[in-house]
Amino acid sequence: MIFFYNGKKPSKGYDVASGCLMIIAFSAMIYFFTRFDNLEDLKEYTFQLVFILLMAGSILYQVFRKKGKLHPYKIEIVNNYLHVNNLKIPIDNITLDKYTANNHFIRYHLWDTKGIFSIFSVAEDDLLKSFESEFPKKTNTYEELSSKHDGALVSVFSENINLKYDLDSGEFTKKKEGEIEFQTVPEFFIYDPKYKQGKALLKKK
Repeated sequence: MIFFYNGKKPSKGYDVASGCLMIIAFSAMIYFFTRFDNLEDLKEYTFQLVFILLMAGSILYQVFRKKGKLHPYKIEIVNNYLHVNNLKIPIDNITLDKYTANNHFIRYHLWDTKGIFSIFSVAEDDLLKSFESEFPKKTNTYEELSSKHDGALVSVFSENINLKYDLDSGEFTKKKEGEIEFQTVPEFFIYDPKYKQGKALLKKK
């Protein structure tokens, strides 16, 4: 089975903006320090200095923190393996978490225990339907109680599992009864891919 990516083209604007902000922040720091002849003069501007350092630290964290690589391409399931970017993930290592409310689909999260790949989607696409049909024992269905969005961070609360998913980095955390059950930054990730099932091109003999 082959599934083609049909979601939005990922934007690199955020990374560009972060880089520009980092340059601006360090330029401001250099300009700020060159205005003073000695450390005694800095005491009058302690608040401004702390603000600039916090801003620079926040930007550095966003730019250099560990992130997964976006994978807006096709994926395949062949012989009980999920093929992603020339990597093979055994189906035995993969779990599909499906969230519903009053028997209506809300979202799904497909992930593996080795932290190679993660898919988070609010679209009931062909991958979800096929995986759920072909591998029912690898599928969990949770009743979603509520959810909230805080920027790129999505929090999902259900009767058994709470999920936090970062749409910028792919990092996610699953908690059960308040305890972390699984947490990772996957090597590859994608959100809302809207996969469409298709046919692989036949190779010429």
